[in-house]
Amino acid sequence: MNFVRRAFVCACVIGLSACATIDDMMPFGSSKTGVTPQTATSTTPGLAIDRKPGYPPYAMMKGTVLIAPHGAKRTDYYFWLNEKNTEKVVRYLEEENKYTNEAMAHTSELQTTLREEIKAKASAVQGTPPFKNEGYWYYERYAPGADYPVIARRKGSLTAAEEVLIDGEVEGPKHDQFKVGSYASSPDGSYFAYAADFTGDRWHTLIMRDMRTGAALKDQIKYVGADFAFANDNKTLFYLKLQSGTARAYRLMRHVIGTDPKTDKQVFEEKDQQFELSLAKSKGGKLLLLTSEQTNTSEVLFVDASKPDAKWASVKPRAKGVLYHADEVAGLFYIRTNLDAPDSRIVTAQLAQPGQWTEIVPTQRGVYIEAFEIVSGVIALDEWANGSSRIRLHNIKSGSESIVQPDAAAGHMSFSDTHNFPALRNTSSSATSLRYAFSSPVNPDVIYDLDVATGTKKEVQRMAVPGFAPGAYTIEKRFAPAPDGRQIPVTIAYHGDKFVSGKNPVLLYGYGSYGSSNEAVFKTRWPSLLDRGFVLAYAHVRGGREMGEAWYQEGKLRTKKNTFTDFIAVAEHLGSKGIADPKRIFAMGRSAGGLLMGAVANMRPELFKGIVANVPFVDVVTTMLDDSIPLTTFEYEEWGNPGDTGDYEYMLSYSPYDQVERRAYPAILVTTAYNDSQVGYYEPAKWVAKLRRLKTDQNHLVLRTNMTAGHAGESGRFSAVEESAFINAFLIDQAGLNPGNKSVKAQ
Repeated sequence: MNFVRRAFVCACVIGLSACATIDDMMPFGSSKTGVTPQTATSTTPGLAIDRKPGYPPYAMMKGTVLIAPHGAKRTDYYFWLNEKNTEKVVRYLEEENKYTNEAMAHTSELQTTLREEIKAKASAVQGTPPFKNEGYWYYERYAPGADYPVIARRKGSLTAAEEVLIDGEVEGPKHDQFKVGSYASSPDGSYFAYAADFTGDRWHTLIMRDMRTGAALKDQIKYVGADFAFANDNKTLFYLKLQSGTARAYRLMRHVIGTDPKTDKQVFEEKDQQFELSLAKSKGGKLLLLTSEQTNTSEVLFVDASKPDAKWASVKPRAKGVLYHADEVAGLFYIRTNLDAPDSRIVTAQLAQPGQWTEIVPTQRGVYIEAFEIVSGVIALDEWANGSSRIRLHNIKSGSESIVQPDAAAGHMSFSDTHNFPALRNTSSSATSLRYAFSSPVNPDVIYDLDVATGTKKEVQRMAVPGFAPGAYTIEKRFAPAPDGRQIPVTIAYHGDKFVSGKNPVLLYGYGSYGSSNEAVFKTRWPSLLDRGFVLAYAHVRGGREMGEAWYQEGKLRTKKNTFTDFIAVAEHLGSKGIADPKRIFAMGRSAGGLLMGAVANMRPELFKGIVANVPFVDVVTTMLDDSIPLTTFEYEEWGNPGDTGDYEYMLSYSPYDQVERRAYPAILVTTAYNDSQVGYYEPAKWVAKLRRLKTDQNHLVLRTNMTAGHAGESGRFSAVEESAFINAFLIDQAGLNPGNKSVKAQ
């Protein structure tokens, strides 16, 4: 599971042993006899949400007893909020949105200014530089002011006629969301296909075109995953079907272009609920590769891409605890595995004997290999070591190695991270250069082609941000001591002319789950904070792999609290060492990073002036007890299985929703999305409702629900500008730097 919490649709907790309903309770003690959340309707008496302008809504309390398989009981008074598409839920979310707008009305001028600043910088976001694949040059380009790109190709050379594949400015406005999960052409270029998400919930539609006529094909396939691959016969296409309810990619399907999708053949079904499928064509083009994976175990199946009707074979049968990922280049398997190598190693295998592995890059303790590419006799390795990402080049023949030098003292460098660098592509098996990117909070993205033979690099694309001068800022890496003596890496950035020791507000950004490292990269919203005197800090806490696999293992399961205490230790370090004003420490995290925000808000509320929790995973126990919602069973190896009494008690001891108490909390901004299939909107909504009932302070608590988006937020280049401006306005206002707020003074 990478980058994001991928776990939820809106469903009642049917995985619990039993549910029972106690009396409804309104916020100040009135009660009525209620019905169970499963049968309550919008017309049930007592369910209306009443709110006076300027005051927050208070959610109805309706007790539902949740019983775990081992008999443990909890009462959830806001369980009813998971009843999606009911009038009472929609109205409650809308009333919260109205209150949020009222509570933030005094920042309206600031928000306008910030939107203008961020949009100007977002205009620098570009498409992809041209990349070659199977005889065509592909690229994505934005017209001036366009929200969505044009995806196009040219045959043979960049001087050939342009063929438009997807015109985003035409297709995007037709839908609430328009996100292209993947796209590809048949090997001869005759057919083009792409997987589009129109709601933000990761349920894709596979759309195909005949490029010889330009006509859209009738064989459109709905409710599929983002992955698909063409066979070499130019007419067979493989795709992944999603499991109803869980949204798990669990079936591999074979489609022949021009036939009715209802007749598509099932090739493989992953029956183990803890595994999910992914699909790709090998870089060498000879194979199709199907990977079935859960947190600690994986297996790769393959078939000759020229024989799409052939039986798929296993590279190596799955074995518990063994992870491996395979590719094919020049008729040879290259495999990254943790077998006898916790931080991973690279092995090779013949196609005829895929289970016989020969090591070519050994493991190094504390140096985690995240990905690899084969380029002209060199294995390029994306790695994490000593708190930083790096690229290592290993010559296959000689064994000689070199490290690619970064552009700054801290930041993020990668050739495989298409999440942070969507313009990256390394698709051509005949390429002699490696395409990689570098970015930092004060260094806008730049993409290079590195000649692996000579070591020379050529800049192919730089994000030219209007009015932004990287030389005016400082970036550095330091370490903060954890309570158990471990040293936690921290990336720190600030404007040189705005920094005064011990006087600046700081925004501390964290994640720390799934082994996903907290990449310190440029975001168009950062300059607006840095230029107003904020220090920006990335805490590389345990739960990521910044210090190797052991760093991840020390921040999961029953060591998960290390993630939270690490983050608190970094905040204390910044406040005590003159990096930040200890009275103006702000924290922000997203998804599983939102879990981190909820945990530290409960553990050390007095430490933080304000907290921003975006699409936060905060109701850990309830979600992990429900194996009917997306990918919960996959995550037993990350959080534990609450069906086990010990795991249940440990998760309960830090679950943000369960640990809310009557106490003072910092100012908190919570964002969520109604169509989020990874962290259900109801988790943050329930958390806010409980906080609102129990907190004893008068600090801002605002919930903002995007009623049309999913986990990743709005689609389009400029669509995130408004939310970024809103979040920045919250932070700047709470830091006392909003000239429009006379009631809060800078300290």
